[in-house]
Amino acid sequence: MKPIFTLTICLLSYLSLSLSVVAAGDPAQVESPAAEGKEKVEKRVFGKSDEEKFTGKVVVIKVGEKDLMNGHAFKFWRRVLKRVNDEQARAVVFDLDTPGGLAFDTAELIMVDMQKIKVPSYAFVNQKALSAGALVASGTDAIYMHPVSAIGAAAIVSGGGEKIEETMRAKIESAFNAFVRAVAKSKGRNPDVIRAMMITNEYYSFGDIHVEEGELLTLTADEAVMEFEGKPLLAKGIVSSIEELLEREGLADAEVMVAELSGMEQFAYWVAAFSGILILIGMGGAYLEMKTPGFGLGGGISLLAFGLFFFGNYAAGNMAGYGLMLLFVIGVILVIVELVVLPGAVVPGVIGGVLILGSLFMAMVDDFAFSDNDIRGWDSDQAWDFVNGPSLNMAIGLIGSSLLMILMMRFLPNIPLFSTLVMSKELASGNATEQGTSSGGSGEHVGLRGVTTTDLRPAGKGEFGDQTLDITAANGFIASDKAVVITSEDGLRILVEEES
Repeated sequence: MKPIFTLTICLLSYLSLSLSVVAAGDPAQVESPAAEGKEKVEKRVFGKSDEEKFTGKVVVIKVGEKDLMNGHAFKFWRRVLKRVNDEQARAVVFDLDTPGGLAFDTAELIMVDMQKIKVPSYAFVNQKALSAGALVASGTDAIYMHPVSAIGAAAIVSGGGEKIEETMRAKIESAFNAFVRAVAKSKGRNPDVIRAMMITNEYYSFGDIHVEEGELLTLTADEAVMEFEGKPLLAKGIVSSIEELLEREGLADAEVMVAELSGMEQFAYWVAAFSGILILIGMGGAYLEMKTPGFGLGGGISLLAFGLFFFGNYAAGNMAGYGLMLLFVIGVILVIVELVVLPGAVVPGVIGGVLILGSLFMAMVDDFAFSDNDIRGWDSDQAWDFVNGPSLNMAIGLIGSSLLMILMMRFLPNIPLFSTLVMSKELASGNATEQGTSSGGSGEHVGLRGVTTTDLRPAGKGEFGDQTLDITAANGFIASDKAVVITSEDGLRILVEEES
């Protein structure tokens, strides 16, 4: 019982520590002292200080070579764009030098988040915006090209770059065609230009530029600014730098701030990505703590793993927060009530297990992806994609921790490092009295006879003289009030058999 109560204290201490850490970057609303009456700003863990706010500044978002292949980069950009609105930035510039990346993540970015931008938005193609990069550029209010640059070649391909089966390609291209039409209309552009970059089964003609069937449109800087039907074909102008772009747009006097992922935010994203491993380690550590006397290595490992789990997922923009941490601890307490206070009651353990697993799962859900369904609809094809990552991590955590517990049950007592923590010595069978006297509290219980006080399914409790022990049925089940004898003990569990 001591290790279980110790683990409870550890978890409760962890909750207090977590809440104090989160409070340091409390997402409560704070008001800028320089902008009385303006919209309040959300601050997350390790959020920007007042001196680093976007208020009145031009925010530059760099989209580099591999950024559009990084799912965490999209989450960071979405949070930056929210801050652009909340903190009332003056404008936002996407600095693009990318060969492309994740199609559907890009579609979400331009269809949802970029459409919410309340300030002027610009794309600076420096020096390439290909594939998904071209789509990002098309989602801004104005596109500017570097003198030596290119934009286009936005055909949809699979993650490995190979061709997609024709029926699936037709379905995907139809969806992206709708995205393009909606975005082009909102930005006052010719949707056929973006279509010619994506879809190869049509012929396109834009003045002196012709795209044959089976080809994709890719524009140079001079071609992108070429006049067609009374306005630029795609880009508003050619500039050599962001400074020149801002001068063209009357923003030369604005302070420029580059939105960069901090080291702590990068750490948080990595922690969130390995949530399944942290669940595995946390549950394995809790099991080790319950099977060794006092508070020691297992409790510390479990505390650290679950602490990192909740902090990392919170800081990475997932749903982890006060409420879910509290549900997690309540679940642990209910499981302990089942094991210690009301053994065999079942209900507290079941409810506690549901709360633990539910809170761990919801903590990993992307808050942005969940909220997107209010816009795109819960019946859309991608509506439930946000459960894929958490489901995989839960599977890794649960299956991995189960295997780890089995391995610890089998090998831990024989490992020299832990041999001093567990009680592995056995007495010859039958050297205890009928009344169940023990051998001086040394833990050598083999041969003791007693009575089960709960059903063993297979674990439960039994009375052996003046002792109440946690025991496990060797055959899987023994009913309550049955005479039993202890047949083996390895420090991690005590096996009993029903006496005939």
